[in-house]
Amino acid sequence: MEQTVNQKTYNTETAKPLGNWQRGYSSEKGYISETLYMNDTGDYFLHGEGGPRSRYAQRVGMNTWGYGERIIPMSDEEAHAWAENHLTESTLHNVFVQTAYDGCLTPMMIHLKCTTAERLQNLAAEQGRDVSALAEELIFKALEQG
Repeated sequence: MEQTVNQKTYNTETAKPLGNWQRGYSSEKGYISETLYMNDTGDYFLHGEGGPRSRYAQRVGMNTWGYGERIIPMSDEEAHAWAENHLTESTLHNVFVQTAYDGCLTPMMIHLKCTTAERLQNLAAEQGRDVSALAEELIFKALEQG
């Protein structure tokens, strides 16, 4: 499926699937299947599909609902939250440690002034990027100029 949301195109054929969650059987009206994807620019999105009694249902006539599907763009935080609630611990580790960071991730707690944090969040939102990825890029550039 390919869909453009907020002037960004998301394509399940070219993106990397990271994990899937399903409820029910595809023949059931309440069936839901959701797959988390990451595209080549590092953006996360969810492809969801489901039966006529699912949140993905689409209107097919007057008071009539049928199978539906859609793409939901997700921030890094939203993707992590979805994965924590829907994937196994080992899949979660593979998705966010080995996949996103090539197997090397060092957690680090830093404290920022509120104004700095707000500017960073605003810049990330303006660019449609993840705050962590933007912070890493800015720190890397500053260290290279060193």
